[in-house]
Amino acid sequence: MAIIGKNVIENLTLGMYENSLMIYREYIQNAADSIDNAINLGILKKGTDKNNINSDTKETAQIDIYIDQKKRNISIYDNALGIPKDKFFNILSSIADSEKDKESNKGFRGIGRLAGLAYCKKLIFTSSYIGENKKSIMIWDGELLRNILNDTKNRISASDLVDKVIDYKTENCDINEHFFEVILNDISTENNELLNVKDVYDYLSFVAPVPYANSFIYASKIKEFIKENNLKLDEYDILVNGKSVFKPYKTHLLSQGKTYDEIKDIEFRFIRSEDNKLLGWMWFAVIKFVINIPKENKMRSIRLRKENIQIGNETTLSKFFKEARGSTYFIGEVMAIDKNLIPNARRDYFNINETLREFETALIPILNGEAYHLYYYANNVKRAFRKQYDIIEKENKFKLKIQEGKFLSKNDEEKAQKELKTELDNLSKITDNIHKLENKSAKNPLYNKVFNMIKEDFQKKDIESNTPEIAQQNVIKTTSTPIKKNNTNTIQEKSIKKKKYIAQELSKYNKREQKLITRIYSKIKELLPKDMADDLIDKIQEDLKSE
Repeated sequence: MAIIGKNVIENLTLGMYENSLMIYREYIQNAADSIDNAINLGILKKGTDKNNINSDTKETAQIDIYIDQKKRNISIYDNALGIPKDKFFNILSSIADSEKDKESNKGFRGIGRLAGLAYCKKLIFTSSYIGENKKSIMIWDGELLRNILNDTKNRISASDLVDKVIDYKTENCDINEHFFEVILNDISTENNELLNVKDVYDYLSFVAPVPYANSFIYASKIKEFIKENNLKLDEYDILVNGKSVFKPYKTHLLSQGKTYDEIKDIEFRFIRSEDNKLLGWMWFAVIKFVINIPKENKMRSIRLRKENIQIGNETTLSKFFKEARGSTYFIGEVMAIDKNLIPNARRDYFNINETLREFETALIPILNGEAYHLYYYANNVKRAFRKQYDIIEKENKFKLKIQEGKFLSKNDEEKAQKELKTELDNLSKITDNIHKLENKSAKNPLYNKVFNMIKEDFQKKDIESNTPEIAQQNVIKTTSTPIKKNNTNTIQEKSIKKKKYIAQELSKYNKREQKLITRIYSKIKELLPKDMADDLIDKIQEDLKSE
């Protein structure tokens, strides 16, 4: 008879997960399966329906996580069916012998429930089945388990080890109680992250099968798409220390704490095999796609999910993009739905099979093709408008310097005028390029949305950057409408009232002194970078005025 050694237990507990927070996902998916059964039997109603005034009087399905930082304990509790007393011991003491259907259940291998053993002194399972007046309790001694595993001289078998570290008992309880609870008692000091309420909440907001936040205005559009296409989205009411968990999708995108972009719409795509079988679907946000979304936006990237539980992390689908960074231009989710797309033991990807190959083949044209061309097009539009904006902005600044008498001398003014003419000579080429990009957008509704978003952004910059005098003349028009090149002799419009050169403002100095000051200013501009030279000249000018 073959002997299975104790190291198998070590691989399924101490060596199973690289991130300790993953144990929350394991217990939640088991609770979700039990809740599904209770809802199908009519015992519970969905937790996400609890605010429905037309809902019946059934108890609301709920998964409660409570973290007691002082006692260093964690409880994961669900009010589903529970486990019958006569099945409890066999189910909870067995390893990798689950009766669950891998095609319909979220957890099915029978190993995830042991995940907590690596992080606590005692792992306690307690359950009461509906209609029974007894609750069953099983205690796994995690500390003893680790001591035996670390004892190289102890050659105990896996089954004998399990028998040695578990204790079982029953207690009386209310016959109306039905629940299952996991308690991790005395979390080890090496795993304080498990007791950090905020970190746990943030982790579950992406990984767990929870609803979209109410503040995400496009959640209703996703729900409508799901309903119209007869799809399903599993959502559960999960609380961490009394606070409901939601996916943290938001409308506005931040850079260094300030809004730089916002979601204007969302797009949907079906993921089908070559024979048109539906393998999944996805949504992604319509934004300007002009920069990689900063990390402070936790919702960034296209994330992969099965049964609304995240597979892997934000980088899992990066390999399908033409460039690895391509994923961070986007916000969205890929929902795998085919029953043969089966998460592996770590839930960092799927088991390799023919359906997975079909799924990947269908994803490539979307992520490697369409997505790449979309943000590449967006960046071309941004660059074209940026060039146009910069040139017209230079023209505005030139006119303003004339108005305010900021040139040092006639030579300084003529030099700036010559540089501006070179820029203006290129303006028609840039405007023609904007025309081509706009024509391309006319053939693609998504490109059209992106083009107009970027165009409006630069128009807003124009309004904010113009001084009242220049704005009244309507000098800047960041638009795809052709802009006539200015002739060298007409750059200084008649409507601009020309003031003195900068040194001439210093009226208390005679002409000879003013010429000397101008020469000093000219030398400063020659030797220092432009911004530094301008700042220094302004400072000297103010000092001379105030003397």
